[in-house]
Amino acid sequence: MKLPSSIAINNLLADAVSTNDIPTLHSLLDDQDRQLLSQIAQNGTPETAAYLLSRYPIPKDFSQDSPSNRILNPTQYLACESARLGNTAVFRYLNNQYPSLLSTHNRCVESILVNAIDGGVGIWKIILEHHPSWKNHEFSGHKGCVLEFALELRNKDVLEFLLREGADTDRAGDPLLELARRRGAESEILELIKKYSV
Repeated sequence: MKLPSSIAINNLLADAVSTNDIPTLHSLLDDQDRQLLSQIAQNGTPETAAYLLSRYPIPKDFSQDSPSNRILNPTQYLACESARLGNTAVFRYLNNQYPSLLSTHNRCVESILVNAIDGGVGIWKIILEHHPSWKNHEFSGHKGCVLEFALELRNKDVLEFLLREGADTDRAGDPLLELARRRGAESEILELIKKYSV
């Protein structure tokens, strides 16, 4: 979904305020916040993340959702997006500032882990510094393990990093090497998996 530009949002905000249109005002402010959070996730700093997040109540338990807010929990959203975009500075800040973000089984942890595959090795280093067991995480609903997602997303660097860190190659229903062969992985990936398989 493409969000309206900042200028368009500002004009719409002014109209909503002048006409006392509260539902539209709420929706536009959510859009504006999402744009700011997305911008911080892409190229922001821990300081900008801290400032924007200071405007929101931070839950003590990240397993609880906030149904009244369209973007749900801004901290979780920023963690997912900074993981996906590889912003290690913001991701490290969030992980240090909110240790329960990845330590509980909140609905966002699996999104963070999948997004971290896109974000790269730097994000995975941060995750494993604090939570080494996530390298062997099994996704709910039998969707596979972290190694399977790295294989599926064809991120060789993350796959190699996780294998070097001792991720269990037999954790999936089938050994990872068999799975890679069935999925038509390149010979380079197959050799990499063989190297780390026991």
